[in-house]
Amino acid sequence: MLNARTVGTACLALVMMVGTGSSLLMAQAGKKKAAAKAAGPVPTAAEIESAEEIYKTKCAVCHTMDGNSPIPNMNFSDGEWRHGSTVKDVMATISNGVQGTAMMPFKTSFSEGEIAALARKVRSFDPKLK
Repeated sequence: MLNARTVGTACLALVMMVGTGSSLLMAQAGKKKAAAKAAGPVPTAAEIESAEEIYKTKCAVCHTMDGNSPIPNMNFSDGEWRHGSTVKDVMATISNGVQGTAMMPFKTSFSEGEIAALARKVRSFDPKLK
C-alpha cells in the first residue's frame, strides 16, 4: 500500500525527470540555434554561382585559386584563421575587411547571400573544416 510520503517522493522524482528532460531539450535547441547562427544565411544557387566568379576576379589575386596563398596570413588551407573560422566570422571579414591590410571591405559591393557563398567557398579550402 502506498502512503503519502511514497507518492510525494514519486511525484517529486517525476517532476525532476520531466524538468531535466525539458531542460535537456532546451539546451539542445539552444545549441542548434547557435550553430545555425554561426552558419550564417544559406545562399541561393545564383549567389553561389556569382560567388565563384567573384572569387576568381577579386579574391584569387591574393589568396590564389586553390586558397593556398604563399603570402603570410592569406592562406585558407593551413587551418589558421586569425579572424575566426565560422561562416559568420568569415562573412564579417569579407564584409568589413581587415584594417591595415590589403583586405578591403566588400559589404557594399556584394549581397549578403554572395558574401555567405564566398565565406563557404573560402572555408572549403581548409581540410579541417570540410
